Amino acid sequence: MKRSIDLDDDLAAEINQAAAVVREKPATVIRLAIRAGLPSVTNRFQAPRPEGYFADAYEDSSRAKLEDAIANATVQRPER
Repeated sequence: MKRSIDLDDDLAAEINQAAAVVREKPATVIRLAIRAGLPSVTNRFQAPRPEGYFADAYEDSSRAKLEDAIANATVQRPER
C-alpha cells in the first residue's frame, strides 16, 4: 500500500542521517520508525480504563485485605 507524507526539512534531514547510519533506504528507515513508534502513540492516546476495570482481580477479599495490611504496615528497623 503506497502512502505519501509531507516531511519538514528537519525531519527529512534526520531521516537521511539515520538512513546513512543504518545503511538503508530512507523509505525503510521511515517504516522502521513507524513500526517502533506506533505502539507508543497508540498507548498515549488510549482511553482510560473504566471504573472497576480491575475489580475481578480482587474478587478474593483476603487478597485485598492482605494488600491493605501491607500498605498500612510500619517498617521496623533493627536497632544499631
